[in-house]
Amino acid sequence: MSPAKHIQYALIALTAVTLCFELSNLDLWIQGFFYNASSQHWLFQIDGNPWRHFFFYDAPKKLLLFFELALLVSLLFFRKAPLVQQYHRGLLIVLLALPLGPAAVSSLKGTTNVACPYALSEYGGKLPYLKLFESYPADKQPAKQQRCFPAGHASGGFALLALYYLPKSRRRRRQMLGIALTAGWAMGGYKMLLGHHFFSHTLVSMLLCWLVTNCIALLVTPTLGLTERGSLRTKASRVKLESLFEKTSQ
Repeated sequence: MSPAKHIQYALIALTAVTLCFELSNLDLWIQGFFYNASSQHWLFQIDGNPWRHFFFYDAPKKLLLFFELALLVSLLFFRKAPLVQQYHRGLLIVLLALPLGPAAVSSLKGTTNVACPYALSEYGGKLPYLKLFESYPADKQPAKQQRCFPAGHASGGFALLALYYLPKSRRRRRQMLGIALTAGWAMGGYKMLLGHHFFSHTLVSMLLCWLVTNCIALLVTPTLGLTERGSLRTKASRVKLESLFEKTSQ
């Protein structure tokens, strides 16, 4: 499937997800599984297990930064290496998607003014729960801009969805998607268990990163979909010719 098709489906998915959570209380229902109302504590606490926080928060950020630097060094100083030349376009897509995906999420966070679950009155906070397109009442305006939608930390993991464009085979691409989704949901799920994000925050972050990835792929390899379809047709034609040759030679 071409990047243009992926962009279309990502936009449709974003619209459907937004409408779903805007017209329901699904976020509150899901988040209720992570909050103990009697003790007023979330399932995970930052200070409860420093090693867990390092594993799910600090370590992934450092690894992603190291990975991005390694890609940059490879493309700048080892661009003539056979392996780099073979995967040059895929590496470039990943290199661009790693910062631009989270950047798109961060810019949106600055405009939505959506509070984190822990700040809401339903979970011991002071702010009312509002949907994306609702406004705070005049007497309950937050003291500062809220920046919890979409999920920022998870976007680092979901930026790895760009790995989809690195291998050539469909099986390897599906494996890359599995790795990226595991990383993104592990990072995003941890923040949900801390009360820092709703499920919709993480889901939208995933879709945005996938959208940005395919926009980059469309710019870097505008004929990618045509090339793939052409190669499939070539293989099919070759198989037909071989089959016809075998029949005529019998």
